[in-house]
Amino acid sequence: MAIGQMTLGNGSVYVGELASGKPHGKGKETYPDGGVYEGGFVYGWASGFGIRTYTEYWKVYEGNWKNGDRHGYGKMTYQDGGVYEGNWENNKRSGKGKMTDFLGSVKEGIWKDDKFVG
Repeated sequence: MAIGQMTLGNGSVYVGELASGKPHGKGKETYPDGGVYEGGFVYGWASGFGIRTYTEYWKVYEGNWKNGDRHGYGKMTYQDGGVYEGNWENNKRSGKGKMTDFLGSVKEGIWKDDKFVG
């Protein structure tokens, strides 16, 4: 596997392992807005474990990815100090999880399509 740097179609800069001319293996993608993803890639997509820092709302996700989406177990820390820790599916909170808001209020149980259902 080669190591290199490339500019992606979305304007991001990728540094890391490459296969067939695509991010594959461990790497770091820096987005045009300053956000960063560092972790695993599979043929161009964030996959496996990774950490994504978003400049929009200054939130951080640390957990599993699949085909570029938050998917599996992960933890999102929001700008206001709130934290969701639990399962994700296609970028949405889904399954068992716990949301603690910035005031310390807790919602723990089942989530579906990003909404708490009990």
